[in-house]
Amino acid sequence: MQRKEFGRRGLSQEAPSQRGKRQSHYSSSRMTTAYASAGASALPFDDEDGVSFWTVFTNTLALLFSFRGRIGLLEYWSIGIARCVLLLALFFPLVNTMQPGLGEMTQATIAHALFTSTSGLLYTALFIAGIVNYWSLEARRCHDRDVSALVLLILFVPLIGAFYAIYLFIMNGFFPGTPGTNRFDTAQGLAPVFD
Repeated sequence: MQRKEFGRRGLSQEAPSQRGKRQSHYSSSRMTTAYASAGASALPFDDEDGVSFWTVFTNTLALLFSFRGRIGLLEYWSIGIARCVLLLALFFPLVNTMQPGLGEMTQATIAHALFTSTSGLLYTALFIAGIVNYWSLEARRCHDRDVSALVLLILFVPLIGAFYAIYLFIMNGFFPGTPGTNRFDTAQGLAPVFD
C-alpha cells in the first residue's frame, strides 16, 4: 500500500510494518556523497559518525576559497563584506604601528611595517587570503550566471580591465544567476548556505 507523507515527494514505498519507524530524510551516506565535492558548503545534518573540527574547518575553507560550483547573491555579498571589514579592521592598527605619519609613508616604511612586525605579517597573510577569496567569489558568481570563470582574465588587460571590472561588479553583484541547473553545478551549488 502506498501513502503520501508530509514533507516528502512522491509516495512512500515502505511496508505497512515500517510506517511507525521514521527514518531520517538525511542519511549520513547520502549527505556525505552530496556534499563531498570541493566547494561543499553544507555540513551533514545528522552526526552518526560525529562532526569533527576538521570537517567544519575543511567545509569553511571550501566555502571561502573553492573555485568550483556556484554561489548566490546573498552569499557573494555576505562573504565579500565580511572580507572587506576584516581587512580594514586589521589595516588601521597596522598603520598605527608605522613610525612616520601617514603623509611620510614611503615604500620602504610600508615594506618594513608589512614584513618585519607580527601584525604586518598577519595582515600580509590575510591580504593574500582575501585576494584568493575575491577571485573565488567572482569565479563562482560567473558560474552562477553560466559564464566560464576564464573571462576574469580580462581584468589583467590594462585599460579594458578597468571597464570590465565595473561591468563584472554590476553583473555579479546585482543580477541573479541562471534559474535551475547549469553546466557548473556541483552538489553544493544546489544547497546554498545563506539563501
